[in-house]
Amino acid sequence: MSALLTWEFVDWLRSSTTMAVMLKGILTSADARLAVEHGVRGVVVSNHGGRQLESDRATIDSLPEIVEAVEGRLPVLIDGGIRRGTDVFKAIALGAAAVCVGCPPCWGLAVAGAAGVEKVLSLLQAELVRTMQLAGRPSIGSITRSHVTGRVE
Repeated sequence: MSALLTWEFVDWLRSSTTMAVMLKGILTSADARLAVEHGVRGVVVSNHGGRQLESDRATIDSLPEIVEAVEGRLPVLIDGGIRRGTDVFKAIALGAAAVCVGCPPCWGLAVAGAAGVEKVLSLLQAELVRTMQLAGRPSIGSITRSHVTGRVE
């Protein structure tokens, strides 16, 4: 938590490294557009687990406007609320390039160590595959927004 974390800081950070800079914590289309303007290489839609911003929107509700705002100029990832394969499917349908699944693997780790992490990730994968099969989608790339909105776009 620092007042130094401004868009000028993002510019400085980008000029100080050759690594790709991604921003986590983007929740509005305005910030997504600013991220593009400031040359970041990707954004992560996140409300930081809702703990700090518990009255804010869910990440899945913010995702569509952020995807629209960046207009394909950079990848949009989503962090938060991914608990099942159906959640992964919905996030992809709404335009996420990838999902972050931090909590469930941690729960698996706490219960059964590395084997628990592997089990959680294999369950997520199996649920995603089953959801894709039930939706008639043979590949990740064939999942579209119409699968969650019901409207053909």
